[in-house]
Amino acid sequence: MSIKKVSKESVTPGKAPDGIWSGSNLAEVFSASGDTNMSCGVHELFASVIVVEEAPVDDVLYILEGEMEIEADGVVEKYQAGDFAYLRAGARQTFTVRDRVKHIYVTYPCNWSNG
Repeated sequence: MSIKKVSKESVTPGKAPDGIWSGSNLAEVFSASGDTNMSCGVHELFASVIVVEEAPVDDVLYILEGEMEIEADGVVEKYQAGDFAYLRAGARQTFTVRDRVKHIYVTYPCNWSNG
């Protein structure tokens, strides 16, 4: 496969699976169980503080709506709609959402479900 299209009508958010992201909404576009080397989707988080002790994958985020603060290995940055974030695998990450944030994520390699 050299090209793959997913129409916006087929991207429907639902409750994230139990675990660290439970309580958020997730719409996987290209999933870790699919036939791509990357994973991509839309993630909506609500007021919370989430700690990832050791990120299993590299992540790129594009903030669609709202804002959040991300701390990675002691460096803190605030992100709002229109901002991009790069988060490297292996880092300790803390996500602080005061109200709500919606972002697109792209991960590589798509083995985050193994982390």
